[in-house]
Amino acid sequence: MNSVSNFCRAPSLLYSIGIRLAGLAVGAVAALVMGPAASANTASTSVGIVSNVGANCIASANPITFGNYSPLNSQPLIATGALIITCTQDATPSVAMSLGANPSGSTRRMAAGLGNYLPYRVLAPTAPTPNASCSGAITDYPAVAPGFTLSPAPSFAPRTFTVCGLIAPGIDAPVGNYSDTLQATISF
Repeated sequence: MNSVSNFCRAPSLLYSIGIRLAGLAVGAVAALVMGPAASANTASTSVGIVSNVGANCIASANPITFGNYSPLNSQPLIATGALIITCTQDATPSVAMSLGANPSGSTRRMAAGLGNYLPYRVLAPTAPTPNASCSGAITDYPAVAPGFTLSPAPSFAPRTFTVCGLIAPGIDAPVGNYSDTLQATISF
């Protein structure tokens, strides 16, 4: 009977040991999850956040389209184009217009075929603000940067700046379809 009695007590002893081990495991997991005791030392520091917004601009253009020119007209032919410029706020753009593909000295010229030219001017508007008038414009757009300084950008919204074109009256040019291409350089 003695050996039977010991055999019957063995499961109860194993069960008791298993409960104790499970209790220890739960305590260890709780310590890991809850972290160190509240009396642990800590340190802190500030983390600076820094960025820079630099001046930047992008541009596109609407062409100056003169239409039909008659050398017999006593008035200049005037047409307008536009530069659409988008800049970061407070950037101040300046615009220079190249002399084109067919210049003669500092005179801009459209070409039609070989050796046929029609001189023209590209004038800065009367004010450096969006949609300024060409009426009374007399100053040619500079051909080199920095060029004609425009008003600072009040926001990151596109602004349209007038580009004034003029063909003087009485130019003796042969019949033809004349054209040229300028490069607008935006400095900011």
